[in-house]
Amino acid sequence: MLGITFGSPTGFLAGIAATGSAVIGLYIGYQAYRGLRRNSDRSMRWLSIGMILLFGLTYLLAVAGQGLIAFRVVPIRLQNVFRLLVRVTQLAGLSCIAYSLRIATKR
Repeated sequence: MLGITFGSPTGFLAGIAATGSAVIGLYIGYQAYRGLRRNSDRSMRWLSIGMILLFGLTYLLAVAGQGLIAFRVVPIRLQNVFRLLVRVTQLAGLSCIAYSLRIATKR
């Protein structure tokens, strides 16, 4: 995804950092979901969906895509497809968070 392969030390460290980001992102999304369950608030629902998309799914897609390409499970020509999926997921997550903030400020 970033032009870094897992074969180099830098690529290995980038993979570890991306995996850690995905795990922490999913934890943040889970905490937002717990907040939704406690408060049952509409803005909290969109906030938790946005956080899961932005902090969890985006990094999972990036790590999975980079790993699949690095280990030649999928051809390199699909790199742009993974890149597009990551960007669309980021956009969807940011949109959900922005919508949740908009709902919260209308009250």
